[in-house]
Parts: sequence; structure tokens; C-alpha cells
Amino acid sequence: MKNLLKLLAIITMVACSTTKSVVESEPYMYSVQNEDGSVTKVKSHTKGTLSETEYEHLKNHLNSISEQNIDFSKKLVINFIDNDPLIYRKGFEVPWDIFKGNMDASLDKIEECNHFWIINKRVKDLHYYHGKKIHWLKDENEIIRNLFFMHNGLNGGFVIVKPNGEYFLKVGEYKKPDLLKSFKAF
Repeated sequence: MKNLLKLLAIITMVACSTTKSVVESEPYMYSVQNEDGSVTKVKSHTKGTLSETEYEHLKNHLNSISEQNIDFSKKLVINFIDNDPLIYRKGFEVPWDIFKGNMDASLDKIEECNHFWIINKRVKDLHYYHGKKIHWLKDENEIIRNLFFMHNGLNGGFVIVKPNGEYFLKVGEYKKPDLLKSFKAF
């Protein structure tokens, strides 16, 4: 029994150490079923540019929901959560590595930026998403959801927006190193 436990521990360590980042497996596609039964293919990560109007809406929205002084001459980083967990477990917090440590400090080591934790206004279980540690801002008018995260069932993602409106979008689940690597590269 003892040897079996050792073997399982070794297999687990090897499996975890060889797992590749989602961002490294481009292009990764999600299949999303629409209400009419049709299926839409969604890229896990894309680049684009906001129009001047879209970028102004985004800036106005962030100013209205945030209490921080936003320096729009720096990149914006938005971690977005779109839905409640499928299975509710009272008092449970998701063991997701993006909540470990201080994300702001990790980003600022690379480059100063404006970082936001934003959640869909319909999400009820903030405790699951470390609601006591994270200062979640609600996407009241769904500006961020409509600009970047319009597909249901992908759990959200992150977006990095440059001062000129260019953006890098990652939809779906990701790891903290994925965000930091993407931020550094973009």
C-alpha cells in the first residue's frame, strides 16, 4: 500500500509538471452551443483593436464602477468572471492559482498597469471566488461582457488593453502564469 501511494504521488508530480499552458496551445477553439441549437466556434485567445467609441465606453464604465484613479496611459488588465459555479458548496473557495499571492504586485513587477477584478452582475457566490480577499467590481451595464466575453459557458477570462485600444483577449479558464506571460509579451 505504501509503495502504491508513492507511485501515485510520482505520477501526479510528473503529470502536473508536464502540463502545457493553454496559451501555448494556439489556436485552441471552444465549441459553444447557442440557444437555437447551433454551435459557434470561439478562439481561446485573440487580438484586436477597440474603436474609439468602444474604448471611450470602456474607460467611462471603469471610471464609474471603480474608486481607483485610473491612468489610461498604462495598460488595463481585467480578470473577468462570468458565472456562478455549477455545483454550489457552502463555504468553498475555488483553489485557482490566480487568487494566490498578490496579482497587482506580480503584474507591476513586469510593468505598471491598471488591474481590475470584474464579475458579471448575475454572479451570486462571491465567496467561491475569494470575495473576502478580492475586491470584485460588478459589470453593471455589461459593457465588459458585451465587448469581450459575450459567449455563455466559458467562465470569463482576461483581457489586456493597451492605451491605443489594442487588446489581447483570453476567454475560458487560464492559469496565473498564462496571464503574466501574456501581459509581458503584449
